[in-house]
Amino acid sequence: MKIGFFDSGLGGLTVLKKCIQNCNLSDDIYYLGDTKNTPYGVKEESFVKQVIEENIKYLIDLGCNPIVIACNTATCLLISQLREKYKDITFIGTEPAVKVAADAHMNKRILVLATSITIKQEKLLSLVDRLDIKENVDLVAADKLVVFAEDINCKDKEKEVEEYIESILNNLDLNKYSHIVLGCTHFPLFTTNFYNVINRLYKDANIKIVDGAEGISKELNRHISSYNTSTKGLIHIVMTSESEAFKARAKEILNMDNLAFDYKLQ
Repeated sequence: MKIGFFDSGLGGLTVLKKCIQNCNLSDDIYYLGDTKNTPYGVKEESFVKQVIEENIKYLIDLGCNPIVIACNTATCLLISQLREKYKDITFIGTEPAVKVAADAHMNKRILVLATSITIKQEKLLSLVDRLDIKENVDLVAADKLVVFAEDINCKDKEKEVEEYIESILNNLDLNKYSHIVLGCTHFPLFTTNFYNVINRLYKDANIKIVDGAEGISKELNRHISSYNTSTKGLIHIVMTSESEAFKARAKEILNMDNLAFDYKLQ
């Protein structure tokens, strides 16, 4: 069995890593990062839909099933259409962990950080409506975190990252919030930075930061638990442009020895 993962860039590696940890994956894995077109969040929707569909078709042609869409933006834009078009393929999408925060019943506000496209999409808005928490949720765009995440020198820019996070949080009374939901798979790379900023701004704020990777790994495990093989497969990291920076960041994030890199040049 071949398992596919897709993201606009390297953010989905945070999901892949969680799935490897939780699902005991032993099959060949194909992770496609659209390095040529990242970030998606600030681009025209029509263009983003086109490249998402092209990249998903590539994974299908490789024989991947299931396919994890490890990208909130791609999930919001196209997962319903993909499920309708490819009925024999299991697609596992990414949703902000809003329900996790809502289920905590802490009677406080929830801050959801995502890309500009995700925040505008009906899928996220409908989720908030279904949970009946619309009056207690604030949706805020944090597109620049995607740019930081894709930067090979990201570790040297922690001051800039935290200044950007602070610019987002500074006008909020964090004591009114129970959770910050990281609604983009790139954002968990900065969880520590978020806590650093929160501790500086409001030392007594009791805020939990959550993301959707845990839920995705559980859903994937449900689909593959009866199919796992006994041999350890390769993790194929496929890029849409030649990017040594991406390769270096992928090795850093996954920290594994069974990685193989390839290109799907467009």
